[in-house]
Amino acid sequence: MHGHAGVGQGEQGDEVGQRSVRGWAGTLTGVAALFVLLRLLAVAHYDWHTAFALLHTLDFEDAPAIFLGTFMANEVVSSVLLVAILPFTVFAKLTGRAHPEERAQWVGSALLSVVLVSLIVAHVRTFHSWGLLIGIAVLAVLIPLVQRGRSHPRVGKAVEFVLQRSRLLAATAALACAAAVSTPWVPLERIETTTEGTRDYYVFDVSPGFLKVLTEDEHAFHIFRDDEVRSRTELTEH
Repeated sequence: MHGHAGVGQGEQGDEVGQRSVRGWAGTLTGVAALFVLLRLLAVAHYDWHTAFALLHTLDFEDAPAIFLGTFMANEVVSSVLLVAILPFTVFAKLTGRAHPEERAQWVGSALLSVVLVSLIVAHVRTFHSWGLLIGIAVLAVLIPLVQRGRSHPRVGKAVEFVLQRSRLLAATAALACAAAVSTPWVPLERIETTTEGTRDYYVFDVSPGFLKVLTEDEHAFHIFRDDEVRSRTELTEH
């Protein structure tokens, strides 16, 4: 009897775990779709017609590329996100070490830490962003204090409340960034055409016979034929 009860409890636990995974997968899918939609509107300067035109240049499966493009296209955004992501990663790593049953989460956080260090090195070498290093140094001081605060009789509950909702806070921050940042996730190019002369454009789609772009200043949507384009030069600093 006890054996059958143990098996039943195990199957019930597996079913609960599978439902939890499906729930997280559905949530991530919804957040990704909302992220793409908000980026679309922000880049279009919340112009309905421009957003509709841009919609046909992308696929919602491009969400990872759009997220990385948003992160890498703007120096300020990448600096803020690197400083903001770091504490969540360290907190998850510390939590995983405190609870051995969450060792997989700890390994994932450790791998993410390696990626973050690589991104920080590349960012500092490219932009000489010493402010980023200052922010990281400040966090290096604050994180141990917050970790100690978890056991404090007065602020411990508040700290645990924030840590337990770190994923929700991260998703909210990502969506806020998507809605506020108007820098496109695609390269900026200096393009010479027979109709508009030489101007800077964000290139969204290169299809056979056509080039779909946004102007750098007004974010106005244009379509050029191949025979209208004389030259294209990608601008690395934008």
